[in-house]
Formats: sequence, structure tokens, C-alpha cells
Amino acid sequence: MADRTSKKSRPTAASRPATGSAAGRPGGTTGGPAATAKSAATARSAATGGGLPTGRSGRQSVAAARASSSSNNRTQMIIGGIAVALIVAVVIIGLVVNKKNSAVQGAGYGAAKASTATVANGVITVANGDPGHTIDLFEDALCPRCGEFEYQYGQQIARLTDQGNLKVNLRLLNFLDKGSASQNYSTRAAAALLAVATEAGDQPGLVLKFHTALFDPANQPKEGASADLSNAQLAQLATATGVPAPVVASIGSGKYVAAAATNAQASSAAVEAATGGVQTPTVLSGGKPLATNDVKWLTKLVG
Repeated sequence: MADRTSKKSRPTAASRPATGSAAGRPGGTTGGPAATAKSAATARSAATGGGLPTGRSGRQSVAAARASSSSNNRTQMIIGGIAVALIVAVVIIGLVVNKKNSAVQGAGYGAAKASTATVANGVITVANGDPGHTIDLFEDALCPRCGEFEYQYGQQIARLTDQGNLKVNLRLLNFLDKGSASQNYSTRAAAALLAVATEAGDQPGLVLKFHTALFDPANQPKEGASADLSNAQLAQLATATGVPAPVVASIGSGKYVAAAATNAQASSAAVEAATGGVQTPTVLSGGKPLATNDVKWLTKLVG
């Protein structure tokens, strides 16, 4: 009986399907959940180039950009600060140099006190004794630069002439007549100074005092202005300066206008021969022009 009945054999371990095999899970993925997570991470890594996670890398990039920007800003601020400092330095140096070049020489001396004047060949010579140094000063009574020259050097010239160290030949031109309202102011002002030198030049300091008054900004007309000083007003200015009444009358009447015009022509020819042109103020010494743009020109001449 036993021989006729067949027994069912149990499947062996080798014949049982392996758990989690490719045949047992859809999609053919092996390794279970852990393997799945690992595979996903690997995929993400591959997508980002195999580097660090995107979030961390982004934070580092932003931080680096901020550091670079901050460094650039600091550099720009430093450069800007240096530029400002240089500009300030240049301005300060310019102001110092300008102040030095425009400083009044002989400040505090005041008006001339001892020098007297003579007139020869139309030239007004101011001196005290027989100085060893002589300058020829060419000016036009309407010239604004001549007014500045008088303001800057007038007191120094007065002191040196009073001390007997300098002789000054005053030579007034009239090439700016057409720039005056009256069309002849330069000539008439020169005539007024000539009157004082001719009739009262022996009075100490008087000629240089009146010369200073003519170029004082309070009295000197402006070139191209609508008015200047009449002969009567020039006479009033002479009176205020201490010029004697008879000389004041000569100024008011225009007594020396013709002579002043002739003298101006001769002086124009002299300065043109020495410098090649006619401009004021011009200072000659020994027939040669002096560099009056150097504030110490007169100190260097006289010593």
C-alpha cells in the first residue's frame, strides 16, 4: 500500500523564492527602504555635481559675495578719503601762496614823510638825498592793476624813499583815456600829479601822498565806468591830501593837461623801447624791467 501512495515533498530552502528579490517587488528595486533612500541621495548628489548640498553651498557663496562687496566698499572709501584730503591740501596750499604773494609790503609805515619831488623833462622824480637805487614806475591812473600795485607796495616805496635808499621816477601814461567816461581821465589825473610835483614838490611827502590818493580804491574810477573824476573833484582830492590852495587851483583849471599828454607820449615810447610793449604797472631799473610778480622784488633790489 505504501508503495502505491506517493508523498508530497516540501519545497526546500533553496527552492523557495528569496524575500525581497527582484521577482518579489515591483519595479525591480533591491535593498528595501534603506537602499531606496540611499539611491535617492545618490541621485541628488549626482544632480548637484557630486558636491555639498545646495543649501550650504549657496550660503557660502552669498557670504563670500558679501565679504567681497564689503572689501570693495572699504577700498572705495579709503580712495575717496585720500582724494578729498589731497583736494583740501591743494586748496590750503593755494590760499597760503596767494596770501603770501598778495601781502602788503611795509605794512604799518603809512604815508611818505620826508621825500621831496622835482620835475625834469616831464619826469617826476621823488627822493630824499641821493639814493644808490633808482626805479622808473610806469602807471596809468585808470589802471586797476596799478591801484593794486600801489596798495601792495606803496608803503614800502614811501619808507625806502624817506630813508634815502630809493629814488623813484613817476611816469604816468594815458593809453587808457578811452576807457574812462570823460575819455581823458588818465591825462587829467597825470596833470594833477604834475601840478603838485611842479608847484609843491618841495613839501616833504606831499607828492607820494597825492599819488597814493589817486590810486586809492575809494577815489580811483573803474575802467569802463559811467563816471570818473572831474578836474574840480581832482582838486577836492588834492585839498583833502594837504595840497596848497594855489596848486589846487591849477588842478581845477587843467593847467598841466597839455604837458601831461606830451609827457605820457614820451613815457609810452620809453617803456615800449625797454619791454617791447606798453602795459602798466611796469618797473624798470637801469633800463631793464623788474619781475614784480615776485613779492620780494623791491627788497632784493635795495637789499
